[in-house]
Amino acid sequence: MNRLRLAFALTILASCAGNVQSAPIYAPQAEVIGHLAAAFATHDPARITYAFRAMGNYGMPAADIVESSVNAMGYRLLENGEIDAAIKVFDLNTETFPLSANTWDSLAEAIMTKGDHEKAIRYYRVSLKLDPESSNAVRMIE
Repeated sequence: MNRLRLAFALTILASCAGNVQSAPIYAPQAEVIGHLAAAFATHDPARITYAFRAMGNYGMPAADIVESSVNAMGYRLLENGEIDAAIKVFDLNTETFPLSANTWDSLAEAIMTKGDHEKAIRYYRVSLKLDPESSNAVRMIE
């Protein structure tokens, strides 16, 4: 994974700290991401490193927590009708985690919501290639 992209994803989390804690993610993930966002707000590399490493203590690798939290933020935007913003967040997640079928599926869903069915189908195919058992991608392509 590209460290710059991960840093960018974490910066988004930091800039949306209030939204992250109210996003539909599971505790303790919300608490952990909140701590990470607060650490990023200080711009102190030691605090950021400590908060990032602490995420591994919650049973999920740090990258998985970031991926799922960024994804949850994208769905929150989508649910609020902010389709273009959601697409940007989902696009960032696919760039940061290109081997995650879930990130591609979420991006495809947002693009489908916007009405670009052809592009959405392309992204659902990427998701299906990464996870051949993705029932949602199969259903959306049919």
